[in-house]
Formats: sequence, C-alpha cells, structure tokens
Amino acid sequence: MKTDGNTAGSNAGRGLLPPRNDHARVPQNSLAHGLIATVLIASLSCYVHADSDPALLNLSIGEEGLDRSLNNATRYGIEYRFKPLSFHRIVPSIGNVWIDNGATFTYVEMRRDFQLAEKWLLTPSFGVGGFHSEPGLRLGHSTEFRSGIELSHRFDNQFRLGLAIFHLSNGGLSRDNPGTESLVFSVSIPFSTSTQE
Repeated sequence: MKTDGNTAGSNAGRGLLPPRNDHARVPQNSLAHGLIATVLIASLSCYVHADSDPALLNLSIGEEGLDRSLNNATRYGIEYRFKPLSFHRIVPSIGNVWIDNGATFTYVEMRRDFQLAEKWLLTPSFGVGGFHSEPGLRLGHSTEFRSGIELSHRFDNQFRLGLAIFHLSNGGLSRDNPGTESLVFSVSIPFSTSTQE
C-alpha cells in the first residue's frame, strides 16, 4: 500500500507521529538568564526611590523542603533590597540562596511592605530566578518562580528581624513541577541607621 504526503499529514493530525518537543528547543539556562535580566533591567530603569526607608542587606537561614523529607536541607540566603520605589513603594531585590545539598537559586524579586502596627510589617513578594538542582532536590526546570510572605519587626534604628515562608515552583514550564516550601528566619541590616521620627 502506498503512503503519500496526504497520509503522512493525516497521521500527524491523528497523533500517530511523535509530537514535537518544543521545550527541548529552548535552552533552560538561557531562558532563566533572560528572565532575570529582563526583570532586573525593568526594575532599575524606574529606580526613583522614596526617602523614608533605607536599602537593606538581608541575611537568612532556614529549612528547605517543608513538604518533603530532605537530607542536608538547611538553606542560607543573602539578598540586597533596594530602597522603595516611588511607584507604589515597590521594593526590588536581588539575591542568592544555597542549600547544604548543593542546590542554589539566584533570583530577582519584587516586594511591598504593609504596616500592621507601629513596628510590625507584613511583606508579600514574588520573583523569578535560575535554579541549579542536585539529586536531593529537583524541581523540574532551571527557571523557578518564588512567592512568599514575611512578618517582620522593624526597630527604631531600621534593623529588622523577620520570619518568612516561601513557595518555589516552575509554574508549569515543564510537566514535572513538584515545587517546594521553605521556612526562613532573617535579619535585615540597613545601609542607613538613622532613627525614625
């Protein structure tokens, strides 16, 4: 029996031919770096800041993988939080997280402080970054999105102590999207220690 172009086309339409793997055509690291560069450039291009809050250096320690049993799951983080922008007081930040099992996450992020009381702040955040996986922690893609919420106490000298929970996932960029959660304690060190009025 003859097989012509029409038959091949109909077979493709019926799903008899192997589907194209479009995901494989996009280098994961290139996509991650492109997203990071785009968000970072967009953030800094509108960097007109408000004067009340200083930039902060945030140092953190916590546990990765609250939803699973992980060996060497202690995570450490360093993050630079810029001064709040005049635009809705959004705070852009850049940071890096590394885990005892060798996994790392380098990211850019946006956050905003909401004042609950005179010294207490609630801060939601959302970011994107490049994730380097290790056998103990694989999240399905090198591009990962992070969302979180932080409760912090701000002292008169602008130092902060905070407790945060974060969710990390690839947002469906791959079929394998297990995600993971982390619980983090942090201290934020201001680049100006003037006392609030």
